[in-house]
Amino acid sequence: MNITQIIEDGADCYPWHEVYAWLPVKTVSGKYVWRKKVYKRKVWVVWGSSFHMEPLVQYATDFELLRNDPNVLGNTIV
Repeated sequence: MNITQIIEDGADCYPWHEVYAWLPVKTVSGKYVWRKKVYKRKVWVVWGSSFHMEPLVQYATDFELLRNDPNVLGNTIV
């Protein structure tokens, strides 16, 4: 899936909040982490020719949020 846009302020979206990952989750950088505190948010992603949108839950470590890469995280500044 080639994501062309991340919508952070749409209906049913929520900002980053801290959770505990009991089971393995894939972070925005592609690494799997478990049994530690991570951050989670729900966004809408647009892929293809800007016609198809789907909800997506993203996980990130604190270091990934501090890096604040807009290509991965969208425009959010925590």
